[in-house]
Amino acid sequence: METEEFGTQDFKYVIQDTNCVYFGKELTYAEMMDKDDVPFKFKAVISTHIARDTDLNRKMADHILQMSEKEFSYRIFEQLKLTVRVCYKIQKKSLGGKVKDKWIHKACTLRQFYSAYRSQVIEGDMIIEDFSISKLALMALSI
Repeated sequence: METEEFGTQDFKYVIQDTNCVYFGKELTYAEMMDKDDVPFKFKAVISTHIARDTDLNRKMADHILQMSEKEFSYRIFEQLKLTVRVCYKIQKKSLGGKVKDKWIHKACTLRQFYSAYRSQVIEGDMIIEDFSISKLALMALSI
């Protein structure tokens, strides 16, 4: 396995807690469909709705970055209360005068991401960490 390929494996995960399902930024929709720990209802949403707007071999991160606010997928993700976690680096001066890099992490809704952070991610000034959807919103969504 090549080093770069190994590095991307670290970002291909699905983790659940009581409120949310978290998806690593390197996961494709096809890989989500193959994972046992992805809720069946979200797999149904992918195959029924998201597959209309994009190829399932595409990464969720790439789709969200390039998706239009007019696409049905955008509305689906809003209904699922999709949260995008981003991080960026700032330089902070310490009391001793040394300049150190500090990482700032932010979690935002899809609408906030589109209005405030999407362009910065595209320009390379920010990094997407992962995505999450609300389990309650998933349960309430009718397919």
